[in-house]
Amino acid sequence: MSWRAASGLHAWLAQRISAIYMAVFLFYFLGVLAFCQPNTFQAWSDWFASTPMQLATAGFFIALFWHAWVGVRDVLIDYIKPFAVRMGLLVSLAITMILLALWVVKVFLAGAL
Repeated sequence: MSWRAASGLHAWLAQRISAIYMAVFLFYFLGVLAFCQPNTFQAWSDWFASTPMQLATAGFFIALFWHAWVGVRDVLIDYIKPFAVRMGLLVSLAITMILLALWVVKVFLAGAL
């Protein structure tokens, strides 16, 4: 198996695993909202402050960023042929993903204070 084929398999698996995790998380989240919605801000805050929910939400955002990175990266690699343009777009994408991840961390930390 060539390196390129292995890379394609890893990207395919990353997309599928992250999509499944995000779907399960969203199904759970929407189920809670539909059937036992927190009525007050305190109930909502307590639900999100629980360790399992914090871990699940952090896992959701990790899966989301991983999914987005792999998907957009593969599209850029496949369809943008000039090397300099492709590298510029990949660097821009990486910076954007890092900034978005830092923003999510800031939101998480602001909720913890």
